[in-house]
Amino acid sequence: MLYGRSGEQQKISRLLDSARSGRSGALVLRGAAGIGKSVLLTQAAAEATRMRVLQVRAVESESELPFAALQLLLRPVLDRVDRLPPTQAEALRSAFGLGEASIRDRFLIGFAVLTLLSDLGEDRPVLCLIDDAQWLDGASTDALTFAARRLEADAVAMIFAVRDDAPALTGADIPELRLGRLTPQAAEDLLAQYAGDLGPQVRQRLLQEAAGNPLALIELPNMLTPDQRSGRLGPLTFAVDGAPPSSRVEEAFQRQINGFPEAARDMLLVAAADDTGDVAVVLGAAERLGATPADLEAVERAGLLHVSATAVAFRHPLIRAAAYQCAPYARRVAAHRAIAAVLERAEDADRRAWHLAAAATRPDDQVADELESVARRAQKRQGAAVASAAYERAAELTSDPRRAACRLSAAAELAVQAGQFGRATALADQALPFADDPRPRARIDRVRASVEFERGSPGCAGRIMVEGARRLATFDATGAAHILHQAGRNASFAGDAELARAVVDGLLEIGEDTVARGMSTVAAVLADEVVDDLGPVRDAVASLRAAPEDDMDQRLLAVSLSLMAGNEVAAVELAAAAVTHCREHGLIGVLPQALALLAQAHMLRSRLDEAASAAAEALAVARDTGQAHRVEYLGGVVAWLAAIKGDDELCDRLVRGADGAGEAGRVMASWASGLLHLGRRRTSPALERLALIWNGGRRHQTVALYAAPEVIEAAARAGRPDLAEEPMYRLDRWATAIGRPWSAAVVARCRALLAPDDEAERYYAEAVRLYAHEVIPDQPFQHARAELLYGEWLRRKRRRAEAREHLRAAFEMFDHLGAAPWVERARAELRASGEDAVSATPGPAGLLSPQESQVVRLAAAGLSNREIGAQLFLSPRTVGNHLYRAFPKLGVGSRSELSELDLSALG
Repeated sequence: MLYGRSGEQQKISRLLDSARSGRSGALVLRGAAGIGKSVLLTQAAAEATRMRVLQVRAVESESELPFAALQLLLRPVLDRVDRLPPTQAEALRSAFGLGEASIRDRFLIGFAVLTLLSDLGEDRPVLCLIDDAQWLDGASTDALTFAARRLEADAVAMIFAVRDDAPALTGADIPELRLGRLTPQAAEDLLAQYAGDLGPQVRQRLLQEAAGNPLALIELPNMLTPDQRSGRLGPLTFAVDGAPPSSRVEEAFQRQINGFPEAARDMLLVAAADDTGDVAVVLGAAERLGATPADLEAVERAGLLHVSATAVAFRHPLIRAAAYQCAPYARRVAAHRAIAAVLERAEDADRRAWHLAAAATRPDDQVADELESVARRAQKRQGAAVASAAYERAAELTSDPRRAACRLSAAAELAVQAGQFGRATALADQALPFADDPRPRARIDRVRASVEFERGSPGCAGRIMVEGARRLATFDATGAAHILHQAGRNASFAGDAELARAVVDGLLEIGEDTVARGMSTVAAVLADEVVDDLGPVRDAVASLRAAPEDDMDQRLLAVSLSLMAGNEVAAVELAAAAVTHCREHGLIGVLPQALALLAQAHMLRSRLDEAASAAAEALAVARDTGQAHRVEYLGGVVAWLAAIKGDDELCDRLVRGADGAGEAGRVMASWASGLLHLGRRRTSPALERLALIWNGGRRHQTVALYAAPEVIEAAARAGRPDLAEEPMYRLDRWATAIGRPWSAAVVARCRALLAPDDEAERYYAEAVRLYAHEVIPDQPFQHARAELLYGEWLRRKRRRAEAREHLRAAFEMFDHLGAAPWVERARAELRASGEDAVSATPGPAGLLSPQESQVVRLAAAGLSNREIGAQLFLSPRTVGNHLYRAFPKLGVGSRSELSELDLSALG
């Protein structure tokens, strides 16, 4: 029976019921040690009838072994790994040391776990219980939380239990249930149940000491003598000193342990220091310290340990902590040395190295070399956090300062991969004074750049890269080129002309003249210079797109430069290829970057639903993989698309969330907000938001150029043509340099807004003609804008019949796109011209969510649920659920009927 936890039990019961009905869910139980988290997990396991229960308790000493906890959790179902798609099965086997192949992306393991759990749920619902999750190794944490956030229509429930003071699990977004102290009545009932007869004063003292902590209420009475229990002897063995209840319980356990003979204490110490739980290992190591199996029996009889034929386990983690902490330092060193001596199997090499490191009291190059081997093995398995810790400890035990600096540099680089940015900076700072060789220095530079990018300073990150590339160029021109390509993307992303020029200088030094000329033109655009020829940018794109398929730095820079050059066709083609490569090779960490560029390329082509699908997926994956700065920027992209669709609540929420974002995120948010106001015919707030892009200090010139048509329209509507002069001039020159029909159409539309009446019609007509006859016909949003403005102008000139023709065309295009604010604006103008307009029944693109659109498109192409899931990093059951929801919207009953529909609007 659980006292005072009925609310928590009900919430867990609902979670289990949802999993049984095919709806996944995850929950984090958070609370102090001894507050009842483990008991609730035990209760959940008991309640999980007709479910497969997988459970693991993480151990602090195993937090340095990659995927240790995940392997223990999945050990009962490892026979199902071979049923996974080959790439996922190979990755999972490699993570568990069951295969030789290295893992290219650490999040691929999380996807493999997702698929495995989903497959298990097909047989019967699954409950995963992860206790003491604060001690999970980083690799297991990443995999489990990635899977937890991506489970959707799967019969799987996951519950994590973590200490109160532990940081949030990676990525957040998993609901938390905080366990507080028991109510006074529940505490009294629990104490009465477990403590038996107590003197009144003793009972009150225990209630006061325990402060509503269940473990304290159960364990503290066991520490009392009969005289103390009755109140005849005082004071009690513990005192109120402000320490939390769990600390007093741990102190009580320490006093109990100190009452044993030295050999029994050594037995407990070895069991606490060991991370295998193997009886043979514990007994073998303890015997080296003089303990015997009789000493194991003594502590087992005292209730501190549970012992089976093969395993040793502490009754509670606080007993383990107490047994280790109350031992003198010299005995702890001896225990670790003894454990290392009995770990002789090849598969125990990592554990042995860590125990040797724990026993080292001075620099020891042999142990440091063993730890470096641990780090390399962890890297192959994408255990970045563990590999980083191993390199750091290896550096501490290394006698040569320069070699130590190399290991610290590697530790810092891996800390970035693990998302430990503060620790990464500290390690880089330690390594810097001794990093004479350009290679470890390049690692330090990459660390500092990555941290600056995540802090919202892509320009600063790019400058660090440029300096690092210059130092590396003499020794490794190819490595320097990769760094400079990434810095070039940062320059474009940040709108930083100075950084772009520095990239140019670096590229010229290593002989990349074509790309350098292209970046030089980019620098001129970013510096707000008038550029009449974007040919060098197009040449650079041609050079970059010839790079090997797996060179993502060059590929993504090619997309960025294509967007700068206004080449929407090349941008979509290159970005789509990059996304496909990421999907096929499981590069989940790089995928948000490729998807973000694809979304922007589709935006340029006015393919709004495809842009929304790419942006929504990019945002979701970036959140799942902890890419905070990219999340901020993508929020601006999604807000822009929401503005067109008229989702005011989503747009406003994302715009507010961009207040603390970097420059690129803020300007995207301003553009989105201005566009929403413009569509709603709120001219003044539209101009206020859009003017920030052009007049808000240092300008992000790329976004400013793309947003110029909105600035010009808002300024013209507000009677402030002076605010449109510079945007019009810059847009005109840039469009001329681009030399594409769509850019000429945009310029004509904007010139019409600013021209006197005797000239305006010529420009309006030219814009409509270009869109109708020369622009690729998948720019309906921009085309509709031109038709709308022309129709509005004609209506104001009382040429209603002519106006209706253009307003009707605008209305139909906006209606097809689902651009609600613009539909209403066109409808109002049509009504004023004497004609009513009725929206058509939404087509597939307007009925489906972005993810449903992706799933339907792939299903129509003949892919199975499993194949679709592998592309979109979703479980097969979630894919099936999306199809189940999509079919009624499309009016079909099966996959075979999809081929009969016109799904062109889905991309």
